[in-house]
Amino acid sequence: MTKEKLEDIAEIFSGVHIFRFMDESSGLKPVLRNKLDENNNLEFENEHISDKIDLKYYSKKGDILISLSEPNTVYKLNRKGFIITMYFAIIRLKENCDPSFVFHVLSSENFHKKLYKLLEGGALKVIKVSDLKDLTINLPSYEKQKQYGEFFDLIDKKISLKEKSIKKDNDYKKSIIEKCF
Repeated sequence: MTKEKLEDIAEIFSGVHIFRFMDESSGLKPVLRNKLDENNNLEFENEHISDKIDLKYYSKKGDILISLSEPNTVYKLNRKGFIITMYFAIIRLKENCDPSFVFHVLSSENFHKKLYKLLEGGALKVIKVSDLKDLTINLPSYEKQKQYGEFFDLIDKKISLKEKSIKKDNDYKKSIIEKCF
């Protein structure tokens, strides 16, 4: 296992300021919002955006996003083609880095403690992309990363299924109570 700076294993940059590219005469394009839907996926809105926007700001499968403002939520994208706004740091991994493994490391409590120390500002505290680049993570071999990444993904799926089951049970109980009274 080696200790690696994020900038050594990924290209890291902030998203685009889309208001510069708003153009009513252009076609609709999906723009990510820093908000989750009911399935815990990032919401998006279709906006009229010029074609002049650099392709690097379009999401790629496996991109990892970190919200630059508190609570600095970490997301792993499983779809490509969304425009990523300036509210996110984009971590686009180089080869021999497993997106699932790195996502889970960056989502960990230990990593968030590191992020918390980097927050700057008054009412709205943010992290600078340049500070993110200097953070380090422990990186096992690529094969181990893949194994851990798959394992962590399976645990997340199990947790999600249990949460859905609990919600359904609560809804069922509520329905019975309402019918009885």
